[in-house]
Amino acid sequence: MSAAAFFRLKKLKGGGILLAAARHNRRTIQAELGADSHINPARSHLNETLCGPPSPDGVAQQAKDAMQAAGVGKLRKDAVVGLEAVFSLPVGHVIDRRQYFAQCVEWAGVQFGGAANIMSADIHHDEAQPHVHVLLVPLVNSRMVGSDMVGNRQTLLALQSKFFDEVARRFGLTKPPARLMGTAKTDAAARVIAAMKASNDPAIKSAAWAVIRAAIECDPAPFMAALGVVMAPKAKHLRSSTAIFTSPGKGPKTEAKQLKPYRVQSAEKEQTLSCVGFASKSPPSIAPISAPTAVQRGSEDRAHIETVRVRDDDMHAESWDSDTGTFHPKPHRDHSQRAAAQAWVSDALRGIKAHRVSATNSTLET
Repeated sequence: MSAAAFFRLKKLKGGGILLAAARHNRRTIQAELGADSHINPARSHLNETLCGPPSPDGVAQQAKDAMQAAGVGKLRKDAVVGLEAVFSLPVGHVIDRRQYFAQCVEWAGVQFGGAANIMSADIHHDEAQPHVHVLLVPLVNSRMVGSDMVGNRQTLLALQSKFFDEVARRFGLTKPPARLMGTAKTDAAARVIAAMKASNDPAIKSAAWAVIRAAIECDPAPFMAALGVVMAPKAKHLRSSTAIFTSPGKGPKTEAKQLKPYRVQSAEKEQTLSCVGFASKSPPSIAPISAPTAVQRGSEDRAHIETVRVRDDDMHAESWDSDTGTFHPKPHRDHSQRAAAQAWVSDALRGIKAHRVSATNSTLET
């Protein structure tokens, strides 16, 4: 059977909410029975009560007694005091309504803490689709766990799938169609409207056609299920072997960035004798020894050199990187200047030592 089985679950919060829900289910709210209501009072006598007290006040009192017997104390204002599960049948079904809804109520009792948690179950035949309302008190181990039972979106989706597998499928019903998006929704809406025009559906000539069409374009999936419209499977685009082999793939780009055939090297920074790197660029003045002119001349020469261009022909074979396909030359070091600096340090240390020895001898002679 091509139809859709629906199951909705909502949390009931606030004082008096259970009484209000029971009054709605028993059709005792006169404001809901007006001419502009979605309820057809002429068919309300067909509604059935599967379980629960005969009056809405009795339903609310039964829920209160169940919570008191479980030792539930005073609840917060925003606490979940009840759950309402609604099970609907699609238009045009041919299955036994009472048997189907009885199975839905039994499944709800097992799923939400046991049959004792069911306060009432009412079948409605006076609205667009036949459905049953099941009012429950979410009691588990003397605790109110309504929020945990409803959970999040993933929990609700899991509950709907479980209901379909354990109840709806056995009656020949199919899963509700998924909500369409993008071009798929546009195509589905066009197919639904075309099917209605082909069958000369009376809704097209009604005064509410503009509203019906807007609803179809907003969510065509329920209309497809009701009219038996089936979307043709989208043809899978097959790539050629050339496109597959030349595709960069979906993973991260692992190829190294291609370097230029030459490198630009900056002049080396002048090294100092300070261990923290903040020493003066000029050598420290230690009397009576002065800094050698070789180091100073080397510093002045380097100051005029900004960049050096190195070509591939000048690279050594050991500088070749097979992973990137480029040369990576080692920085050029001027060993002669380094040797001159080390010699200057050695002379400075010897001078300091000689100065100390001379000062010590002078003190002894005195």
